Amino acid sequence: MEQEPYDNRAGSARPGTDGAAPDRGPASGEITVITATDVAGSRFTGGTGTAPEPGRQAAVVAQAQAVLPMVVQSLYAEQLRSVELRGDDTGDPHFVLTDHRGKEFTLRVDAVPLPTGTVARMHVNTTSDHHFVQLSDRMDPQQVGRALSHELGEMLAVRERAVRAAAGDPSVAGVAPPREVLLTRGRLTAAEEGFRLTEEDLGRVGELNHLAARMSDATLENAQRAEAREELSALIDHTGLRPQASSGSEQFDRERQAADLRLNSIEPHLTPQAWQAVSHLAVPAEQLSGQDAADLQAFRARAAYTLPLGNGPPMPGMRPDGTPVPREELAAAAAEAADRRTRASAATLDQLRAEVAASGEWPTRQVMIGGGASLVGRDPDALLVDARGRWHLDPGQGIVQSADQVRDMRATGLGDAHQFVDPTGRVPRDAVRLWEDELAVRGPVVDGTARLLPARDGRLYAHIRPNDGSPDVYVQVEGVPTVATGLPPEMVPGVDRRDVVNLPEAIGAVRGQLPADSPVHERLAGAPDARQTLQVLREEGVLDTLRADGGARSALQTLDATAQWEQARATAPGRVFLGDEIAENRFDVSAADAPRTWLVAGAGGTGVADAEIILEADPQARVTIYGPNLPPALENQVQFTAMRERFVAEYGGDGRLTIDIHPDNRVGAVQMRTGPDGKPRFREGHVEAEAYVASLGRTAPVPEALRDMGEQTRAAGGQVRGDLMFDHDRQYLGYGMTFESGGQQRRVEVTGAASQALPRDVFPRDTQAALGAMAARQVPSQSGNAAPGFAPTAQQSVRLTQAREQGTVERHAAVPESWQRPAVTAGTTPASGPSAGPSSTTAAPAGTPSAALTNPVAGTPPATPSSPSAGTPSANPVAGAARRQSGRGSAAPGGPVPGSAPGPASPGQPPRVQRPPQPGGGGGAPGR
Repeated sequence: MEQEPYDNRAGSARPGTDGAAPDRGPASGEITVITATDVAGSRFTGGTGTAPEPGRQAAVVAQAQAVLPMVVQSLYAEQLRSVELRGDDTGDPHFVLTDHRGKEFTLRVDAVPLPTGTVARMHVNTTSDHHFVQLSDRMDPQQVGRALSHELGEMLAVRERAVRAAAGDPSVAGVAPPREVLLTRGRLTAAEEGFRLTEEDLGRVGELNHLAARMSDATLENAQRAEAREELSALIDHTGLRPQASSGSEQFDRERQAADLRLNSIEPHLTPQAWQAVSHLAVPAEQLSGQDAADLQAFRARAAYTLPLGNGPPMPGMRPDGTPVPREELAAAAAEAADRRTRASAATLDQLRAEVAASGEWPTRQVMIGGGASLVGRDPDALLVDARGRWHLDPGQGIVQSADQVRDMRATGLGDAHQFVDPTGRVPRDAVRLWEDELAVRGPVVDGTARLLPARDGRLYAHIRPNDGSPDVYVQVEGVPTVATGLPPEMVPGVDRRDVVNLPEAIGAVRGQLPADSPVHERLAGAPDARQTLQVLREEGVLDTLRADGGARSALQTLDATAQWEQARATAPGRVFLGDEIAENRFDVSAADAPRTWLVAGAGGTGVADAEIILEADPQARVTIYGPNLPPALENQVQFTAMRERFVAEYGGDGRLTIDIHPDNRVGAVQMRTGPDGKPRFREGHVEAEAYVASLGRTAPVPEALRDMGEQTRAAGGQVRGDLMFDHDRQYLGYGMTFESGGQQRRVEVTGAASQALPRDVFPRDTQAALGAMAARQVPSQSGNAAPGFAPTAQQSVRLTQAREQGTVERHAAVPESWQRPAVTAGTTPASGPSAGPSSTTAAPAGTPSAALTNPVAGTPPATPSSPSAGTPSANPVAGAARRQSGRGSAAPGGPVPGSAPGPASPGQPPRVQRPPQPGGGGGAPGR
């Protein structure tokens, strides 16, 4: 029998609601990250306004560097033996701390734009022990000490739990952390008297200790001590340590019992000074002194209109009865979710085709193309078209982060990683598949790819190609479509990485060097690949001239490198790959003549993941990762450190992996020769292998789903404009593209990993550079994450959904100035007083397009489409669909380079329904 709650979520209900505690599923209100959040009505907030006052970021950082050692010494001396600020001369100031076991770890501090309601955010990395605190750049610098008290308490709790789990402590190993925050006024029943404190609770305890110490600090002025007392009383009220109901009422008795349970739980963690202060103030309002009672009354008045989190659907990973899926049932649950999604896709297709048969018109729908972690923000009323790529194809263990490294992801409603793995374990692949498939079926879904096509009737259509091989379907697009198709294609080795990164750009640059009336243009439009392009230029007698002139040097470098790549893939099928092909399991190690030695060119995240996948797939394989440097994020990821220990001899592994990193290791065009045994060999520097994997970074074209729109718009003499989307907290939401032609405007919005790579023919390069710098600051490498990663994408998707609902999406031509890193010098004086300054970043109104951005190859005719692959089609229809969705092209190793072929010479004929499809037609291609 369910017990009566001791206390309700008082003060959190909107007028006219019943005040019940909200569901703990995904919120429709603000994201509640497990970190230092606002205490509404108090001074402890993330600040006001939409941008910091000038100098505020530097002041907050300087204050943090000044007070963190004092916080450590006064509150955490038993857990931390020492703290030292280092790195001023290297430009990377950071703290080195030593815990009570004698282990050193690092902590960095920055002040950045954070969502409203968040004072500070901690990235706790229990894999590398490099941690990062991000403070709100709008907060009052005088509140920094309190924020750090919270974050240190939380960080130490997370670290301690990871240590105990690794040691096999049965109370934490194999058990998800406690999730119900005790120090929040809400439901608390007698069954929860043994309730464990969460890490968030221990952060709040750190605040209580900090405020109690300031309240009693004789070195402070009377006004400062009085302010600390007022804030301590407010925090006691906020955390449910004091009953709020009138004395003598039944509700008062329940609230007093709940408050007593909380006090008993936190007592062991409070300093003697704090326990005395809290006990004195944690009494009903009528028992407080006159000033304390007046302060409390004022606080409650300010906090009276605090909004609740709101109700949402249950989080993925739950059984039908509402209990979490146990770890041992994960594989079965993921398989069941996959089957439900397949059936839901078939049902959606049946519905769309039935509407066509009944009306003779293609159905009208809101549309989202692509999924992944962005699914958490999907509109359940919109038609989702997603190829089930990436993690549905990847044969590896899971994402490269640990449960601790994505612990805040739960707040988005995507899923709880700790449910399926211990704190430092990698988040399993089946968990990701389970979450995505359960989110996908919360509305109409088609497993497949889609391209947006402007039609002659002035409408915009989505051309849908289902994964199941059934006839294509079209839908009329209603509203602004969303595209979240993941990372863009990878580069071919040896191309010019700055000016001309792929074949379409190379052909466009060559055309720009030719006379407008040259007959070569027509022949280039029909060239299917780089080899044929060079052959056309050679036959027309212009290739030598272009090489001698120098104006097309970058374009010819890319053409030569791409032709060399195409030749290698044609000569050695099944042995030359882009990294994404390995990640999507499009290689075979089972054949008798399969390669046993592999060269992975490029040491980024994809290259490292590729090496692991190959080594796990083939126990006989030996892999060398070759490149000039290792990205800093790798050292902070659980995958890389574990992989070295398994496979690198110097780290105790079996010796099958060699990591060859040196500044002089430069990767050029693929080099292939034939060995004495007649088999191909590939070389970079002194490394030779039987198979080659290129993982050298990514291009930045328009997403494949928008390619036709762009080509048709430009062919008609129109323009494509781009803008960056931020919310009122300066959190990046993605980018928008407006296609203007014939007096019409059509807008599409791109979010997720795809939004981190701005199309080079739409956005200026300095905008992409600024976005990259912002991303590195917003998601620091010490977190073990990156901006295009799984958890950051989920957070971005939820923020975009919220901003759309609230009407707060802002369009910017550039990255807001506050994302530029401030200079913090030793002489910086921390600011005082609250932040209340107006925004220093001007955003264009939502209906105002940004200034036109020029195309580097503007005025050249559109290029020709990729010819179908001559190789063997992939046996996996899901893999083929995923490649088409992301623009990765050929399904067969050895075919044309994915993403390298130029676009169509003329716009494709748009769909047009002249009559309903014939019975049995399946709603395929429209009548012409």
